Amino acid sequence: MKLLNVTNRYYIIIAVALMLIGCGFLTYRLFYLFDKEITDHMLYEKQIIDQQLYEEKQLQHMNFKFGDHIEVQPIEKFTSFRIHMRDTEMYDAFEKGVVAFRILSYEQQIDSSGYRIKIRRRLTENKDVMYGVLVAVALISLNMIISFYFLNRWFSIKIWAPFYAALKLLKNFDLRKEGKPQFRTSAIEEFNRMNEELRKLTDKVYNDYRNLKEFTENMSHETQTPLAIIHSRLDVLMQSENLTEQQQEQIRTTLDAVNRLSKMNKGLTLIAKIDNNQFADEHSVVLSEVIEKHLSQLDIFIEGKGIRVIKSLNPRMRVRLNPQLVDILLTNLLSNAIKYNEENGVLKISMDDHGFAISNSGSTPSLSSEQIFERFRRGEDKIDSTGLGMAIVKKICDHSSCQIAHSYADKMHLFTVRINPAKVSFV
Repeated sequence: MKLLNVTNRYYIIIAVALMLIGCGFLTYRLFYLFDKEITDHMLYEKQIIDQQLYEEKQLQHMNFKFGDHIEVQPIEKFTSFRIHMRDTEMYDAFEKGVVAFRILSYEQQIDSSGYRIKIRRRLTENKDVMYGVLVAVALISLNMIISFYFLNRWFSIKIWAPFYAALKLLKNFDLRKEGKPQFRTSAIEEFNRMNEELRKLTDKVYNDYRNLKEFTENMSHETQTPLAIIHSRLDVLMQSENLTEQQQEQIRTTLDAVNRLSKMNKGLTLIAKIDNNQFADEHSVVLSEVIEKHLSQLDIFIEGKGIRVIKSLNPRMRVRLNPQLVDILLTNLLSNAIKYNEENGVLKISMDDHGFAISNSGSTPSLSSEQIFERFRRGEDKIDSTGLGMAIVKKICDHSSCQIAHSYADKMHLFTVRINPAKVSFV
């Protein structure tokens, strides 16, 4: 979830909570004020009625009503000045139903005569007004929350613009291209500090990458030259006369070690280049054509061991990968399947909509399926191997967003490569 949505969520939760608390307090306060207002108004009416009874002599000793609002009834004996107030429900002809009323009743003595007086006040109108006010407050609160949400979103986008700009620069940052990301200055100090640290970090990464790339290239070039010289000198020495069997064996052992060292150097250099993302360019490749090309190149080795090749290829399938890495991947897999195949064995190559599989007959492996892809892991029958071939295959698959797996069943080694569906197409 985006940071902006998280902050908006918390703001809205807090705002809603505060609004609910505020509405609860406002409701209580409105109830209290309306109730007090009704009571005060009824007490005021009581004073007016008492004053009129005292001043209007013709009203005295009369039993009369003013609608359903005021009722005055003479009594024979006055008992107390105590005022009684209660809420009840009564039928209202105007509302045509039972509604809430508040009744104030008391006894009053005027000119030695006693009166029982009742004042009624309908509560329905006051509740309607109160509910109307609450609805208005709720609508205003909802409008404030919605406005706050969009305003906060707009302000946040403007405030966080330098952050998103820096994020975009980092996303598009490519070590293979010249130039470093230029982080823009912001009016916010924290973003300027972040940009400064990002600038230092990208500068360091860029310099480290350049140094590592230069070291890899120099190491590959400078090491191969002395190895080639050593190899040629040993070949010349091997042609010399008067060499004993022991001397010849020592020279052959040294030549084997030089050859292995040369292969190991090339393998490690290739892995370093893949790690440095020097094979990022991808093109559409017809996988079946590449497989056929490598099989024709290895034909002499296939015939030499009498291997029977079974193919099930799909010429319509195209994959978007780096062509060099595809060549290296297939070369290693096919060479491995031929090199460690049995005499008069079987080599099967199949393709489906998800990738391809290469299987070969062979003896039970001394390494597990996970150990086969580890660097410098060699089985008992792989004395002349550098232990990097399958590690390079795994590195290429990881770099190309592919998955490779090994299994052994029915005296057959099976290597399955699953290609990212986004990189597969058919024509």
